Amino acid sequence: MTEGTSRRLILKTVAAIPLALTFGLVASPLLRFLRPTIKPLDLFGPSDQPKPKKDVNFKNSDFPEAWTCIPFMFEQTYKEYNPEGQEVRKIPGYIVSLPNGEKVAYSRICPHLGCVFNFVKDPEECAKGYNYKPTGPVFACPCHLSVYDIAQGGKVVSGPAPRPPRRFDLKKDGDNIAVLSLEAGGIA
Repeated sequence: MTEGTSRRLILKTVAAIPLALTFGLVASPLLRFLRPTIKPLDLFGPSDQPKPKKDVNFKNSDFPEAWTCIPFMFEQTYKEYNPEGQEVRKIPGYIVSLPNGEKVAYSRICPHLGCVFNFVKDPEECAKGYNYKPTGPVFACPCHLSVYDIAQGGKVVSGPAPRPPRRFDLKKDGDNIAVLSLEAGGIA
């Protein structure tokens, strides 16, 4: 090895150390973004995604006819850096039986500005109170008059709401229906 080669190797190594440190510091937030956990670089630890606190269950017999709507409260725990290590949020929801027998569940939080909306079964009542006459039962927000068509997957049919309300994931097991989790996202 010549003197010029060893000097070049030393200079390359000295120049590479800050780059290696920079990439090392970027790796932790990147890995945390790709797989959220409570501790940095804890790739094999449990995820810190929200989890249900307790089960919310229904039976098919709770829905005697089409458009039966049952309100419920879904409690979800979030990992937090506080003395309890978590925060519990209560999310109001509706579970509805559609005419085809399918059950769907939605958060009652309006995606416009976070008001709690109502289930309106009668189209005439909706026309009087929300300035929109639907063809069937809908969810309607009393704050800014957004109306969501349940038969079309919660589609916004009137008002300023930017999107449908968030859906709950359901698990059907024979006669039992369990509310598992809430679709990810925020109010807006």
